Amino acid sequence: MPGGAFITEQVRAFLAHLPMDASTDDCVVPAGVYLVGPAERLLLRRVQRPVRFDRHAVTVSRYRRFLDAILPDGTSRWDHPDQPANVTHLPWTDRLREADYYVNQRYGAFPATCVSWWSAYAFAAFEGKRLPSALEWEAAARGTDGRLFPWGDDSDGAPINCADTWVGRPVVTFHAWQQEFAQQALRTAWVTPVDERPANRSPYGVEDMAGNIWEWTSTSLDDPGEAVLCGGSYDNPMRAVQTSSKGIYRKRGGSNAVGFRCVQDIDQSEVEAS
Repeated sequence: MPGGAFITEQVRAFLAHLPMDASTDDCVVPAGVYLVGPAERLLLRRVQRPVRFDRHAVTVSRYRRFLDAILPDGTSRWDHPDQPANVTHLPWTDRLREADYYVNQRYGAFPATCVSWWSAYAFAAFEGKRLPSALEWEAAARGTDGRLFPWGDDSDGAPINCADTWVGRPVVTFHAWQQEFAQQALRTAWVTPVDERPANRSPYGVEDMAGNIWEWTSTSLDDPGEAVLCGGSYDNPMRAVQTSSKGIYRKRGGSNAVGFRCVQDIDQSEVEAS
């Protein structure tokens, strides 16, 4: 392991064993400096203002209320000003694992999936909220001590929906993922209700940020037609569903493994009064 990478991981491990600011359960991420990024290139980054996260990812039942409010052509009055033509906020029904996912009440507590970034943006505006930035998302997931998972550094008996869970043992290499998950477990692996793993909780009370579904963020990198995803999903191995896990996906895309949660800006005075 290169010396620099070893040192940064040592620093992260040191910070993880220091007493952290008291954990909260109000889902408010305070403004401040956070340790972010993978172990080999850890960075200190500042969240400029406090923000309140949804405790859970947006569910099917919540998204159905939005669907009831959209226009006949599938757009809405909350659309992003740059939304391309021919974008509809109706889910990608041809990609849904279950055709009645947005109709059957049994899926009400499951995450809203197969919706594009444009739809996630419009839904957030519909609720008077917005999508989190990738930095805000990671800060909410790992707190100030740079923890690997929302609950800490320990992966034993992890409360997480990922490939390892479905296989029943660690999926360490890509070859193992192909042999032990993609050919067998993938047939049964799927998303689960957003409130099914209360132990998968960040220091701020935000739940299920690692695994289950990738989550859209407001962050784009080089291509404005793509956005950053965070957290990993049910078909990723545990090594890929850490608090620093990131992906890129086209904004028009929709997947059974991609959902989102919303945030709301709050005043510093609200944080100080709480």
